[in-house]
Amino acid sequence: MTLYAEESAKPKPSGKTAAVTRFLYSTFLRLLSLAFVGLTILAWLQLIGFWGEGPRSRFDLMDTQWKIYIAVLAVLYPVAAVGLWTTLSWGRVIWFIAIGFQIVAIMQFPESFAVHQSVVLFHLITLGFYLVFELALRVIEKKV
Repeated sequence: MTLYAEESAKPKPSGKTAAVTRFLYSTFLRLLSLAFVGLTILAWLQLIGFWGEGPRSRFDLMDTQWKIYIAVLAVLYPVAAVGLWTTLSWGRVIWFIAIGFQIVAIMQFPESFAVHQSVVLFHLITLGFYLVFELALRVIEKKV
């Protein structure tokens, strides 16, 4: 009885187009990772009270919605950044969870998170780029 089943690795497509597409895809994921590092820093600055004005300037002064929102993002952002940098599939899953949480929170409570409306556009654009890369890689794999 075998304890570990060996996975049959899919053959990677060969050719210059496939290599360039894979390079651009991994570069995109790493640049996205750097963006999430920046978002992590902003979330933590807001969490400790260094960033922001008024009632959202410190964690203990925030209303419950903001406390949950910023605490969850302060945890998800760095995990997503590491996962995207390593280009492993779990990084993309955490990325989807993070942007899903943020988009739902912004759309559910627009009066509370009106400041972050442009973040939804950023997430939708990066998600669009991701889907284009995934589609391109699948098309290239079918051709080879």
